[in-house]
Amino acid sequence: MNDIFKDMQANVGCEYISDLPSYKRKVWREMKRLNLADYEEKQLEDFSKYVFGMSYQTLKDVMKQQKGREEQCRKQGCWWKREEQLAKKQHHTGLTCR
Repeated sequence: MNDIFKDMQANVGCEYISDLPSYKRKVWREMKRLNLADYEEKQLEDFSKYVFGMSYQTLKDVMKQQKGREEQCRKQGCWWKREEQLAKKQHHTGLTCR
């Protein structure tokens, strides 16, 4: 089995595993991309509590809910509208999306 702590450290690009909680957004994006079946359930539970402060089951529920929203949004075409809104916001404020 793989080690999610080490894999996430490499994927996120932080120097120490202890830095992972400071990179929650990047970790979240990576978690949605990874095949979580490659990791032991116990390790996923430990990782979820360490980085996000919540159980792995809660994290899975949130990912499932977000995936459903993203699919619905793509079908309705609002995915493109969201990108346009972000582009306008960045243009007007000079901010970059994280």
